[in-house]
Amino acid sequence: MLKTWLLSIVYATLDHIPPFVWDVLHVITDIILFWTYKLINYVRPHSRVVYYEAIKELDHCETYDMWCNTASMVDEITGANLWRRNFFSRRYDFNSVLEQYSTLQKALDSGDLEAIKEKFSTTGACMLRNFAGIVDKKLFTKSLLGTKLLIEQFLDKTIEGLDILDSAMVPTAFFQRCKLSLGTTALILQGGSLFGLFHLGVIKGLLSQDLIPNIISGSSMGACIASIYGCMSNEELTELLTGDNILNVIKDDFQLLKSCGYGNLEQHLNLGTLIQNLIHHGYSQDVYLFCQFVLKYIVKEITFEEAYQMTGKVFNIVIHPTDKSCPNLLNYVTTPNILISSAINCSLGSGVISEDTKLLCKNLNNEVELYLSEDKNLRNSFLTPENAIIPDETESPYTRLTELFNVNNFIVSLARPYLAPLVVNDLKHEIKTSKYYYYKHYPETDNGINLPELGIPQLNFTEMEPLAFKFKYHLERKLKNIATMEFHHRMQVLDNLGLLSSWVKRLIIDEKTPRSAIEIAIVPKIKSLSVTRIIEGQLDNIPYWIQCGEQSTWPVLSLIKTRCTVEFKLDEIIRIRRNK
Repeated sequence: MLKTWLLSIVYATLDHIPPFVWDVLHVITDIILFWTYKLINYVRPHSRVVYYEAIKELDHCETYDMWCNTASMVDEITGANLWRRNFFSRRYDFNSVLEQYSTLQKALDSGDLEAIKEKFSTTGACMLRNFAGIVDKKLFTKSLLGTKLLIEQFLDKTIEGLDILDSAMVPTAFFQRCKLSLGTTALILQGGSLFGLFHLGVIKGLLSQDLIPNIISGSSMGACIASIYGCMSNEELTELLTGDNILNVIKDDFQLLKSCGYGNLEQHLNLGTLIQNLIHHGYSQDVYLFCQFVLKYIVKEITFEEAYQMTGKVFNIVIHPTDKSCPNLLNYVTTPNILISSAINCSLGSGVISEDTKLLCKNLNNEVELYLSEDKNLRNSFLTPENAIIPDETESPYTRLTELFNVNNFIVSLARPYLAPLVVNDLKHEIKTSKYYYYKHYPETDNGINLPELGIPQLNFTEMEPLAFKFKYHLERKLKNIATMEFHHRMQVLDNLGLLSSWVKRLIIDEKTPRSAIEIAIVPKIKSLSVTRIIEGQLDNIPYWIQCGEQSTWPVLSLIKTRCTVEFKLDEIIRIRRNK
């Protein structure tokens, strides 16, 4: 009672603060940040200042081509462009890659189909996603544009080999065996609530580069975003995410705007009321509006089976029921007749969007009815992801996903910017000072392979000005990593003991993919967020978050391409042959 009374006083106080006070605080914050930045630049070395100015320009790039041009400038400043051309690294077995590259090149030149097919056997080098350690994340943290050019050239030759086998009319069963051996990639959209619209940008970024998997799974707000991908073709989705198309559809529907609290497009609720809504319901006004848009215009009364028949995409929704007899992974295999709209409401949690949260399905007469019996519905409720407890990894919905669709590679869109420093699997670019990075020495190779003959040039390197003192930089980085891992471990222990509140879990704990699989995490940048924008739930948040998600995807595209390019090429060959 006391807690509720105190909260009501805080909300009422915030509601009665004049708007000009917030404007003054905003100006004061801008002044402090400006002079802090000036002071930092004054004490930094000149080369470091040039580097940070170039990095700052990356945040203002509106297209992927602009980002690549700016990233190439950053790589030139840091010397990472030379690092890419130097194939030596202790992070992967470059001798094995060189050997396989040379053998495959000779087989392609001679047109020896049997030798090429051998490379794509179940034990061949081309069918190992992490052959010789080429997808080690440390190989993708030096250069913004990608990894070693040797690795990229090896993958290009692999794709060329698949094209030759395809044109030689090798049986489709051969490519299917290759695909089964290599495994499958799934895109996971985890939660989000306030930041859930970030997933839209991730989908757009992957879709524009043809790097989006055919399998997608979502929970909470991620389930709402995933349903758009699962119910629309790639062409329709691309058109929807272009420009302000989503916003234009919403603005034309005055009834939808009014039902979501946007009676006037310029009208916003008081700050106290908005914060109260965020704390007690977990979503902002714009997120609620987008959910209603998806339910009304996209999913309607479509079932999982109907969505699969329309698009051919494997679309999954994760729910957390209290009744263990109810499945926690919904798709066209496990629950084909369940309505996607009811699955989204259940994934968000009981009482979050709708007070009456029940799973609905279509019977043989195409009539909508309850999926569970009336008795089970009375006892069952659906938990939000942060309140769900999965006692065993074998019961995890993501483990079930690996069993059903042979998934061994995950691309995880984690729409929680505050988790970015705690995500161990996140791809963080770094400035490293070492003799190999700045090329003060160039090691000799003794494997007898003629590099210019393979299209790999010999280079003459010159000494470059270091961007940071080696000891100081490494000490800071090591201490930061130790503190991050320690904090993350303590939070996991408290969570396992049941001592962590739901509010803290919502901020700290993320859902885990199976240990047997590898994953790539994509998280939004904290510095690109605006607290005022999030709390007010402005209508233009939708294109804003699409842009934010797309920009966060660009730095990891090279890693995704390295891990998935062979798999997607096999999918393309099999799909084209089936259509014929």
